[in-house]
Amino acid sequence: MKTLTAATLCALAALLASGSAGAAEYGVTEDLGKASPAWILQTVQDLGMTRNVVSLGFDPSGPGLLPQQDEIDALVALAPEYGVEIGIAVYQRRAGSLSTPANLAAFSTWLGNAARRWPTVRTWIAPNEPNQPRFWQPQFTAACVNASGRAYFRAQATMYDALKTANAANQVVGIALSPRGNDNCRAASNVSTSPVRFLQSIGAAMRASRRNRPIMDALSQHPYPLLNTQGPAVGYRWPNIGVANMDRLKQAFWDAFGGTAQPTFEGGLQVYLDELGWQTDSPGDVYEGLENVPVIDEATQGRYYAQAVRMAACDPSVAALNFFHLIGEDGRDRFQSGVLWADGMRKDSFVPVQTAILRARDGGCAGLPVTWRHATGVAKARASFGGRGRLRRVTVRAEEDATYTAAVVPAGSTRTAIGRMLASTSALRGVRGTVKAYRAPVARIPVSLGPGRYVTAVRVAAATNPARTTVLVGAPYTLR
Repeated sequence: MKTLTAATLCALAALLASGSAGAAEYGVTEDLGKASPAWILQTVQDLGMTRNVVSLGFDPSGPGLLPQQDEIDALVALAPEYGVEIGIAVYQRRAGSLSTPANLAAFSTWLGNAARRWPTVRTWIAPNEPNQPRFWQPQFTAACVNASGRAYFRAQATMYDALKTANAANQVVGIALSPRGNDNCRAASNVSTSPVRFLQSIGAAMRASRRNRPIMDALSQHPYPLLNTQGPAVGYRWPNIGVANMDRLKQAFWDAFGGTAQPTFEGGLQVYLDELGWQTDSPGDVYEGLENVPVIDEATQGRYYAQAVRMAACDPSVAALNFFHLIGEDGRDRFQSGVLWADGMRKDSFVPVQTAILRARDGGCAGLPVTWRHATGVAKARASFGGRGRLRRVTVRAEEDATYTAAVVPAGSTRTAIGRMLASTSALRGVRGTVKAYRAPVARIPVSLGPGRYVTAVRVAAATNPARTTVLVGAPYTLR
């Protein structure tokens, strides 16, 4: 028997700690299964997929109505024959449908009715992209304070309680986050909330409510690319989130909910990447109108989808990856992101996607499994120090919004002691300010201390969680 090296033991420990990578399931978010269940389910099965999410709309003016219920009945009944699980994504008919207590009460009853009609459906995804004004309004108060997160917290808690009352085995998948938002209450268009800020707002609402049970079993996110021509390895800048930014998603969730009754990713929470897609060109007479984004060819689509499959397979926190759609829509101003053309023919991307899914299902992660722990510092906080004599200078940078305190302190102190000094509001005559992500403010510090040996130091605190701090210290110098 060979003796395991320390490095091997560490690698095994890391793998065990991260969970079993490659456990993700794959599927589509596609409503056409309601109209053609056998054909859609067979195609999903042919791709090696095991999931199909369909939409269900809530209208407070008709709270007893379950739209397309007969079609969903047929799809749900047939799906087990193909080894496919049906999930239901909840939509609200109007962006303000869940803004009143009366509508939330109707929503609760409606969800209970839906869960009882389809008792074999276990995955229920919360109302769609509430950080976008198309799906949730208002996003901000008149004073430009986020309103959508606080209001959505009530809807999410209502959904959790209603579905768990109907069946404790129901899996409530929360939020269905859009990957982007501008955090600008006065934007000329698309007044929206970034996913990081939206999570912060929901977490603050949960803390204020003192709720003693979770609001979700898993998190849903839609990691569409910033540009249709960019692959999944190209991420967003903070505070937005794409496939390549899962660490940012997990950190934002921990910042929002750590210490509450809502489990975080370190407590076993998983993420459903419920909508992801790249649009191809759409030649021929089947399609009408003009393209709404710069498109890619079929081969590139297949390569991007296969890469996303491999990335999901290596992250044990990813429970499922769903592509949106399976079949392209016939309007060029809509989505041609499926691996089937609008007439049902298979694109050249079909086989590469099929191959990637089957390899991931059979072989798991083909690279290094993803591991993650919450950060205690500020994302890539760094500083450069300068100045002469009794006027010192520090330039602060970070990859998230933050605040800072900079001061001149006696040399020889430990970093921990310097951090405590800088955290005090009265111990030092420090310079305070804000850091916008990816920008570099310059702080000038006049020094009134006596002769001695000193350092310039700065304490940076994350805007979304001031408990995360980084202390940076420059080289010592002498003041005469």
